[in-house]
Amino acid sequence: MSKNKVLVIAALTIGVYIAMGMYADFSSLCQAIAGFQWIYFAALLGLTTLGYLLRYLKWALFLRKAGVSLPAKQNLFVFFSGLSMIVTPGKIGEIWKGWLIRDISGESLNRTIPVVVLDRITDVLSLILLSAIGILSYQEGFPLLILLLVLIAGFYVAIRSRTVSDWVLGLLERYAEKYSSDARAMHATFEQVTDPVTLIGLSALNALAWLCECLGLYLVVMGFHQQISVPLATFIFSFASLAGGVSMIPGGIGLAEVTITGFLQLYGLDAVSAIGIALIVRFGTLWYGVILGSAVYLVFRRRFIPSQDQNLLTVNSEIITGEK
Repeated sequence: MSKNKVLVIAALTIGVYIAMGMYADFSSLCQAIAGFQWIYFAALLGLTTLGYLLRYLKWALFLRKAGVSLPAKQNLFVFFSGLSMIVTPGKIGEIWKGWLIRDISGESLNRTIPVVVLDRITDVLSLILLSAIGILSYQEGFPLLILLLVLIAGFYVAIRSRTVSDWVLGLLERYAEKYSSDARAMHATFEQVTDPVTLIGLSALNALAWLCECLGLYLVVMGFHQQISVPLATFIFSFASLAGGVSMIPGGIGLAEVTITGFLQLYGLDAVSAIGIALIVRFGTLWYGVILGSAVYLVFRRRFIPSQDQNLLTVNSEIITGEK
């Protein structure tokens, strides 16, 4: 990621957290965090890690369905390295995983990029499923839920309908001919991987992964000597993650924290505790993933990426992240 983008994300993060601290009153917030039972933070990290392992299983199954064969150690390296990009808008930076696989095994991007896209789509489907539990109970967030379902349904129809897909591909051949062959190859992979059983089954598996982080929110609330129900924690975290993801704000920074804080206050918690909970939960989910992914990539890249491809990888990284 380019230095300018890192600085922007850092400035955004610092600005948001300072504003939240000012709203809660820094001294009161520090006092509340000092009284937090940190054993619950360890439990949050454990649940987040379990969620990552479930997501890795989904990722590996998607790749296998797409006909991509990669040894488990290399695939783990690719998957966890991709976590360093979850702070990009809508996690779009995770598309870098396709380039990593190509640099490791030579696999075509036409097979790997659709898997990354579907990985993101199943994230949205899983969060919609978990959010719906709370939306039906608490009557909040219906418009966003309906909009996302319509968009996903439209994408699915465009992939599975021969009439619609031929029309779209025909337009590409007419107005962007140099991309048409790649588009047809990627469409073939999309068709191969988006059969209903695969899509529904892996979305359900992914929902279990997200549920781990929802339970992490529930435990962090307990660590602040507060109490909410598991269904409410599931609704709050999944809806905040959904809103942050579709906003295209890098990592959902600010929006996710404010959404968690707002809902916790709406359902009875004081502002200081709500903000403390939001900050700790986000560190144990978002920032933990960024740190873990960056560490995995920096430590193991020379082991898994052939030395002759190091320069190529750098070029590819610059293409994905915009670094010059």
